[in-house]
Amino acid sequence: MKKIGTILVFLLTVHLGTGTLQAQQAAGSFLISGGLDLIRSDLDQVLERAQFGAEVNYFYLHQLSFSGGYEYNLNQPNHITAGIRWYPLEPVFVRARALVGNQADLGIGLGYTYNLTYRTRLEAMADYYVQGSALGARLAIAVLIN
Repeated sequence: MKKIGTILVFLLTVHLGTGTLQAQQAAGSFLISGGLDLIRSDLDQVLERAQFGAEVNYFYLHQLSFSGGYEYNLNQPNHITAGIRWYPLEPVFVRARALVGNQADLGIGLGYTYNLTYRTRLEAMADYYVQGSALGARLAIAVLIN
């Protein structure tokens, strides 16, 4: 829990330091992203495992999207993902994802999106994997399609 609190404080500090940044998504928009886990709490050494993901979010409402994706894991089973994102206070979002396949898991996380351009975003996320009891930090690039 201490790690989650630290990440929440970090994301809030970044949000306050960058001013108000509004996402441009609308109902019916798609957000396509690709990212990788930078660190995970269940690893003993650097580069022990790599986890890359690709995801498509469909915005049902301005603040609510449904997602589907694929997680590639080096030395671990790969997963298909299905999830949801909710933006309670842009640019911060809360997400939950089911990782389906061998060693299935549930990821619950918090993220921050920074608009590089109107359509391109940099996203930072922290996810807690319930079954594996692990915390991961991810960085992703996303493209908005209206």
